[in-house]
Amino acid sequence: MVMNKQKDKPLIKVENMAKEYKMGEVVVHALREVSFTVDPSQVTVILGPSGCGKTTLLNQLGGIDTPTKGKIHVNGIEVQKLNQKQLTKYRQDNIGFVFQFFNLIPNLTARENVELVLEYVLNIPSKEVHSRSQELLDKVGLGDRGEHYPFQLSGGEQQRVAIARALAKNPKILLADEPTGELDYHTGKMILALLTSLASEGKAVLIVTHNKELAKIAHKVLYLRDGSILREEHNTTPMNVAKLEW
Repeated sequence: MVMNKQKDKPLIKVENMAKEYKMGEVVVHALREVSFTVDPSQVTVILGPSGCGKTTLLNQLGGIDTPTKGKIHVNGIEVQKLNQKQLTKYRQDNIGFVFQFFNLIPNLTARENVELVLEYVLNIPSKEVHSRSQELLDKVGLGDRGEHYPFQLSGGEQQRVAIARALAKNPKILLADEPTGELDYHTGKMILALLTSLASEGKAVLIVTHNKELAKIAHKVLYLRDGSILREEHNTTPMNVAKLEW
C-alpha cells in the first residue's frame, strides 16, 4: 500500500480522534477529540508530561492501535478503516518507528539488525542486502560499527542503529518516541540533528517528548495534556539543533 503523492495536501490529517480503554467499570480517555495536520519535510513535536497520551497518539498514526472514533488520513488512506493485513502493509510501506529504548535484537550485530528488515520485511534479494545495510549505517555515521553487537555500542550508537533500521523501509513518516530520553546531552543533540536532517530530505518527522526545549527545533508543536491538544504553535524558522540547550 504505497502512498500516492498529492500536492498541496498535508501528509497526515487527523480529525476528531479519540481513544478509550475500558478497565473494568472505568473508561480511560487516553485521547479526546484530537485534530491536527502534518506536512512532509517538517519536524512536528508532540509535547506533554508522562501519561498525557503522547505514545497512544503515535500508536494510532503508526497503525499499531486503532482509534475509538475519528479519522486518520495518510495521503488519502483512511487508516482507521484498514484490517490487520492492510495495517501490516501500511506500516511496512509508510512508517518508520524510533523507540526510546532502541529495541535492538541483542544477539544480532548492528548490520544484522538492519538486514533483518531488508531481507525479511522488504524481501530484498540477499545479494543486495549487505550493500543496502552498509549504505544505511553509513548514513547514520556507523559505517565502521556494523559488526558490533548492541552491548558493544554506546546508547547513542544503538539509537542510530535503530534509526538506520527504521530508514530501511524508506518511510515517508518517521515516528520517534522520546528518542533522546535515555541519552546524554551531547548524544541527544546528535540524534536530533540526524532526525532534523531526515526532515530536510522530505520525510515527516514526529517527535514525542516531555522536553520543552525540543519545541524550538520544530516547525509545528502540539501541546498535549490529559489526552487533548491544548494549543498548536508554528515556527517559520526552527532553531538549529547545534544551538539547542537543556
